[in-house]
Amino acid sequence: MASRTHGRGPSAAIVSTLLLAGVGSTPAAAGDVGEMAPLARLALSARVAEWGRADKNPLALIVAAQIRSQTPARPIARAPEQSGEAAAATPTIDEASVAGLLAEARALGGKDATIAALADDVRGSATKGLVAGAGMSRATVRPAGTDWYPKLKFEGSRYAEAYVELSGTGAVHVSVYDDAGNLVCRDPNPSAVAYCGWTPSRTATFDVKVENRSTVAVPYRMFTN
Repeated sequence: MASRTHGRGPSAAIVSTLLLAGVGSTPAAAGDVGEMAPLARLALSARVAEWGRADKNPLALIVAAQIRSQTPARPIARAPEQSGEAAAATPTIDEASVAGLLAEARALGGKDATIAALADDVRGSATKGLVAGAGMSRATVRPAGTDWYPKLKFEGSRYAEAYVELSGTGAVHVSVYDDAGNLVCRDPNPSAVAYCGWTPSRTATFDVKVENRSTVAVPYRMFTN
């Protein structure tokens, strides 16, 4: 770790720019997060946090927290149509949050004053509003199972997003189909972070499919705009 410094040091925004320039703005995400649409930012946050934990880098965790703080979402009631085997036990739920990421960063940073100041900067500047139309629901996909979310409405000519973030260990695929059953989007690889983005030509309903590629039940959060 860099030598400890005194005072507040650089802002979290500056650190974000420098760190993302170093690791790349699109680290191996499940889907194209390069456009930085609101829910794509959540996918980026998860990937940066994953890299930060592996590298034991508190700055990366602060950047992940900052990105996530800019994209809050409101809880909505939404239950999928499910298939698959019955779960043998209740899976452990470990959801990413701004506060959790900042706590991880502080723990990794020890007594580093700069890390503490940057964490306070992110906590103090977290966005209070909501992304227009963004909603989040929770569910648990069964072992080797499939969850269907039929007839979700998306606006025409507006970039549409469906993002799944696991709250446990596992890997899922996300696919989106139009009202005629045509595949319009699919994330390229099974992952703990699954993202689809597309632009509907007209306002219409779409079916979102979440496939569990593991043999255990996996809790997750699904976000749509």
